[in-house]
Amino acid sequence: MGSRDQLRGLPSPVATPPEVGRLAGALSPDLDFPSVENRNRGGRLAFSDLARAKGEEYTLYRKDAQQHWDSMKSSYQKGKKYSKMGQAADERASQEIFRARNKSIENAITIDLHGQHVKQAMRLLKCHLLLPSIQKLRVITGCGSHGSGKSKLKQMVIKLAQKEGIECAEENQGTVVMKLGGARDFSFLDFDSDSD
Repeated sequence: MGSRDQLRGLPSPVATPPEVGRLAGALSPDLDFPSVENRNRGGRLAFSDLARAKGEEYTLYRKDAQQHWDSMKSSYQKGKKYSKMGQAADERASQEIFRARNKSIENAITIDLHGQHVKQAMRLLKCHLLLPSIQKLRVITGCGSHGSGKSKLKQMVIKLAQKEGIECAEENQGTVVMKLGGARDFSFLDFDSDSD
């Protein structure tokens, strides 16, 4: 007997319309399938009832998927918020660590304004006062004419320090030391004039 003869006795591998209905009913007994006559139109199977039942199931799954999507989106937005808060906390911690480790280090700068005109010297002094890392500024003003100790420049430096609330002291006749600390907001920034 040939292989073709052996296959003739076996059921067809392609299901006929009545078999499809029975198979689908067996797989999903809760679905109500219409008769084969209603489904068989023009030699084709019409699975609209099956599709409608599957469509309702699809709608339920889509609703669940949308809820999961909304939950994920909310979690993502919360994560971004907490990430920004974490970055800000890291920055604050970095600054505090820097201050703690560097508090004993005194950043002192010496500038020599001796021989400058008062207006230009004051402009240079103000520029140095704006440097954020300076804790101590030593300003060499000179002693004035013939070493009298009454230098116009020195008087203007002391006057500026008093006006801005900067602690200052004369180190010697020709030098003023200013102690700067923390954040500073200078009133001379509000004026366009370099008169003082």
